[in-house]
Amino acid sequence: MIKKLQQIVVGIILLLFLSGCQNEEVGEQTLETNYRLYYVNKSYTKVVSVPYQVETDLKIQDKKELREKMLEEFLEALQTDPDNPDYRKPIPTDVKVLESRVMEGKLSITFNENYFSMERLAEILNRAAIVRTLTQVEGIESIAFQVNDQTLLDSLGQTVGFMKASDFIDDLGGDINDYHRTTLNLYFANQTGDKLVLESRELVYSNTISIERLVMEQLISGPTSEGLQPVLPSDMKLISISTKDGICYVNLDNTFLTGTVNTIEAIPIYAIVDSLAELPNVNKVQILINGETNKKYREAISLDTFFERNLDLIE
Repeated sequence: MIKKLQQIVVGIILLLFLSGCQNEEVGEQTLETNYRLYYVNKSYTKVVSVPYQVETDLKIQDKKELREKMLEEFLEALQTDPDNPDYRKPIPTDVKVLESRVMEGKLSITFNENYFSMERLAEILNRAAIVRTLTQVEGIESIAFQVNDQTLLDSLGQTVGFMKASDFIDDLGGDINDYHRTTLNLYFANQTGDKLVLESRELVYSNTISIERLVMEQLISGPTSEGLQPVLPSDMKLISISTKDGICYVNLDNTFLTGTVNTIEAIPIYAIVDSLAELPNVNKVQILINGETNKKYREAISLDTFFERNLDLIE
């Protein structure tokens, strides 16, 4: 009887051990498949994604080595035809990756001159797919493209610069749907913090996000041009935003009041107002803090009003 009881106990222990191993394997499998490859559909109207299981050993302890191997694998995958015939790889066959370098979380990729042969919309969608894929690699926060020794320019002739995944926004957190291309006119602070300077930014964004939210999120992310300063705290949260009858209601958390930026009082207010007023459907802006307007910014500017564009602050 005792021997039989011992056998039962041993059997239970073995079952628990095997169950733990299976869970461990499932956990590793989940970890390895928690990546996506981003492609462009055949008609070049949207970016799509598929689950991807990496082949790189994720247990590599050296973070630099792991990052390099992950980048190498992803870049190769982005140059390989997808299994789905309705999708296109974002790095065409005649476009070659000449070099990739990482420094302080910034990845620079150099392509050959054939990169310029892509049509404009196709290039932007391909760029979105590349950035969204590669910024999944731990340690890669932003990516810049070069073509031979030339910096990539947008349709306005301005430097594209380093791109983040948030520059290609999917507000629902799922697969990317149809994308729109737009040029935003954003206002940031000059070096002395007493004037606003225009920065035009070409973006591709999902139809799941409003253009007003896109403006605010880009303002929060800060300027990309040299010589400009942020106008909003980077950790500030946009609670909600909506436009009705030409008035854009911007609801921010308390960080807008407590955070610090190196500008005079009016600059953060009118960076928001003037940037949103660039949109054709916005004439005035109401700024709320946690849903309330009875606040003062830096104890100097009452928020209990509808703000209109201020051209006097623009440099």
